[in-house]
Amino acid sequence: MSTKRGFVETDTCPSDCTPYTTYQEAHNALQALKHTSHAGILEHAERALLTVSAQHLPSAIRQIGVRLATIACAHPEPNSASIAASLVRALKDADPSIRCEIYASLITLHEIKSQFHTFLSPEVTNALGQCVRTDVNHSQHHLRSAAVACLQIVGGNNGVRRFTDDAHPKVRQTALSVIQRQQMVGKELGAEMYGECVAATLDDAEQVRMIAVSLVWAIGSQYAKHVSLHNLRLLDDAFIKVCDMVNDSSMLVRQRACLILGRFRRVSPQYLEQTFSKQVMSNLRSVPRSLGYGRNRGLHSSKFHQRETVDELRLLDSGAAGAFVHGLEDEYQEVRDAAIESILELSSESPVFASRAVDFLVDMFNDSSDRVRVRAIRALTVMGTRSVIYLTDEQLSIAVSAIKDSSQSVRLRIYEFLSVSVVSSNGLQQLMHAIQDNLEAYSSDLLPVYRALKLLGANHSNIITPQLTCTLLNISQHYLSREARIDDVVYAGNVILVINTKRATRHAVASVLPDYVFGHLPYLCDKYPGCLPNNLAEYVPAHLPYVRQMLVRPTPDTLVTQMTRDDDEQQTSALFTRMQRVLNKACEEPASAQIADDLVLAARTFLHTATAECRQKVVARYAELVSIGVKIKVMVESHDTMQVGELFALTARLMHGSYEIEARTQGLDPLARTSLVYLRVLAHTAWLFAHSLSEHDPRVSAKMREELQLRATFVAQALSSDKFTAAKELLSALSNDQTPEILQHFVRMFRALEFVPKSQCQYARAEIQPGSRRPLEFDHRFPLRVPINARLFWTSRNIVANVTLPTQTTRVWRVPPNFIKPCGLMQSSLEWDVEVELPLGSGEVAAVKVAVGMECASDVPWSDAFVVRAASVPVLYDITDYYKKHESHVVVEISSLQTLSVNPIEIRPQPSAHTRI
Repeated sequence: MSTKRGFVETDTCPSDCTPYTTYQEAHNALQALKHTSHAGILEHAERALLTVSAQHLPSAIRQIGVRLATIACAHPEPNSASIAASLVRALKDADPSIRCEIYASLITLHEIKSQFHTFLSPEVTNALGQCVRTDVNHSQHHLRSAAVACLQIVGGNNGVRRFTDDAHPKVRQTALSVIQRQQMVGKELGAEMYGECVAATLDDAEQVRMIAVSLVWAIGSQYAKHVSLHNLRLLDDAFIKVCDMVNDSSMLVRQRACLILGRFRRVSPQYLEQTFSKQVMSNLRSVPRSLGYGRNRGLHSSKFHQRETVDELRLLDSGAAGAFVHGLEDEYQEVRDAAIESILELSSESPVFASRAVDFLVDMFNDSSDRVRVRAIRALTVMGTRSVIYLTDEQLSIAVSAIKDSSQSVRLRIYEFLSVSVVSSNGLQQLMHAIQDNLEAYSSDLLPVYRALKLLGANHSNIITPQLTCTLLNISQHYLSREARIDDVVYAGNVILVINTKRATRHAVASVLPDYVFGHLPYLCDKYPGCLPNNLAEYVPAHLPYVRQMLVRPTPDTLVTQMTRDDDEQQTSALFTRMQRVLNKACEEPASAQIADDLVLAARTFLHTATAECRQKVVARYAELVSIGVKIKVMVESHDTMQVGELFALTARLMHGSYEIEARTQGLDPLARTSLVYLRVLAHTAWLFAHSLSEHDPRVSAKMREELQLRATFVAQALSSDKFTAAKELLSALSNDQTPEILQHFVRMFRALEFVPKSQCQYARAEIQPGSRRPLEFDHRFPLRVPINARLFWTSRNIVANVTLPTQTTRVWRVPPNFIKPCGLMQSSLEWDVEVELPLGSGEVAAVKVAVGMECASDVPWSDAFVVRAASVPVLYDITDYYKKHESHVVVEISSLQTLSVNPIEIRPQPSAHTRI
């Protein structure tokens, strides 16, 4: 017997629920709630609401009751709308501490459930709005702050701005956080808010300044061409304002400002270059913390302070000056890390900025922190891959001293950096002496050093002359040279350096090499694969034919690879023939579960072969979709209402899979596209048939039938050949009527069309670059910045980033095109960061999953949104609003999921052990 008890109908919840009376009892229930069954969830939710409404209980127990109700509301089983309504009703008579807890819970539910505001009835929303509008004027700042945060639920976003200048910093912080959240979800902020955000950067509270810096960047980037009060572009003005914040008194604000600087794009070159100027920045409330070191001494001279006047400290002249100088000299390594990352990001905007940055980043090789040194070296290496870095003798001396670092990670990074650098002739000899010392001291660095020497030889072809070659290899031009030991690692490194020069230089170098060097080349090629060029035989003298034969002979590894490749090709051809035979059988014979299983097995076995062509893999994926269609036919023929849920899931997979093949395959011909659309007709029809067996919502059926008719008509017109007569007859019947009998008849008689893509088609994919294995540590009070670094193949348009949160909710961001840059033939690199707010407390280690996807347009957007979601719409919702955000596109993933561990912590400023002088 079902009884309705306050907020939920249940057969199991007992009728004698009592509130929690002790703090320990409530706390134990809170800890055990995540492992509680459905019945236990209902009981805890009922007791939690009774606890909240019990006025005689202490506030601490009632606050835990609110948290229990919130967790129950987030659970998929209970009626979330009723629990939330009960919490709203409890606001009226609750004391301020309880109201704060309820507001915080409602905000949490609003973040976890993106459609939370639609769960509340108009009466509950109005009641919540009245409480919020009353409490935003309360004398207690905690309650006022919580109420301001709830304005986004009741639709009071426009009234949030007036609280940005509230008397209490907590309220100001909350108001700016709400505005920042609006900007993060895609809502445009008005240009008139720029002045308020700039004023907030001068706030006394560091948390307010941190949020204000982000908003200054967001508004300045959004309205880049607007003119500020200083007659500057708003983008340039925002850049100068953020540069000022690098001189803030708070470490967290300075770190955030340095990070934000790297997000600016298309800043005027003069302001970018000014960030490395030696002029003093505008004097805010900050006190200079250090006088710098090395080349940067004298930034705070007494002569400057003697002539410091208000007129001379103009924003245009000194706003951006020395921003990165101060960032790189900061006493906290977190700020220095952030400054280095932003310099790397901005180096792609201006070659002049990049050239000036080299001098400062090389100085960071002497930093006291291993992490900062590695980050600076990595930044220079990335800059060197864009354009070769020319090092001066002073910079080379710093790099050579860094080679001797005791940390292997630093040494390996230095080798990579030197491989993309160019030095002078004397500098190259100095570098080779330092490398010789390292090879003797650190034998484990052998292969990384040789790989770096290979690239060094290619970059210094104009420097490595025959005279320098004789010097490096101790070759006498007047006497016979003593043969070097073949196992001498220094000798081998010198040979790798000189033999990897460019083709024209290599002939001149080979002319001075003695015969024993050529005799050592086959051994070095086998001993250190990949460190010497492949075409060495043409440089060997004619009187050494045996050396030529050894250099051109196929190695055992090459022979095994060739034999394996031939076997794989034969196996691939046999597997593809078998799969085609099973596919043709599925398209011609009546449906059966055995055919579906055989087709899935054949397709998946073929997809695991390494030598399969792109066209063959696309056919295999089409075969998997046909197997899903066969399973749908078998289920529809059975007419089993118990399998409706599984039928919904199969139609969703079929619809999504057809879009995935069409979006990712480049070069599909019209007939192949029509075959995919024909599969969508099957998914559409089967979904309508399953819907008629379940709830049959007339709001959905009418629109779905109308769009099914349009889709069927389109496919019938595209199939002009006579061999598609049977398919056109089925489509014609479906276009005229969509009764359940006609729908069932179409599914039963459906036969998949021939799918033969062109041989030159390509399959779009993405590879996410592996990141650090250590968990990402971030301040749990602020959003998590998730880095997405990926290599894109055969696509660069309509790219999206999918992030799955620990709550198993997925958020999708469209990647701006300026973050996708070509890096090869039909290849692009994606380097982008997304900010995600996680409902985690300090110490709650969780996992975030990241994937790269593509956005493709739907044929009939309204219907495909229902089919892809694999379910109908409850009567409670408005169908148009519920699926509005899925109305035009389908997202398909083109990369595998990458799991990132995140560790939210509370970051407290701790000075580093060193002190800069």
